[in-house]
Amino acid sequence: MCKMKILVCVVVIALTLFHFFASYRSPRFWYLGGIVPLLWVGTLAFLFAKGSIVLRQDWRMLVFPTLLFLLVWVRGQQTARRRERRRMKARDLA
Repeated sequence: MCKMKILVCVVVIALTLFHFFASYRSPRFWYLGGIVPLLWVGTLAFLFAKGSIVLRQDWRMLVFPTLLFLLVWVRGQQTARRRERRRMKARDLA
C-alpha cells in the first residue's frame, strides 16, 4: 500500500507541474492547459456514475480542485496573452 501512495503522489505532482507548464504556454496552444481540468472532470463524472461520490459529503473534493485547475488555466492564459502582446509591441517599436 505504501508504494501505491508514493505512486499516486508522484503522478499528482507530475500532473500539477504539467498543468502549470501547459497553462502558461502561448495562446496559440490554449487547449494544452485544459487537458488536466478535462481529465479531472472526466474522473469526477466516472466516479459519480459509479456511485463513489456522495454530493453532500464530497462537495469540497468536487468544488475546490476544479476551481483551482480552472483558475490556474485562466491565469496562465492571461499571462501568456500579456507576454505575447509585449512581444508584438517590441516588434512594432523596433
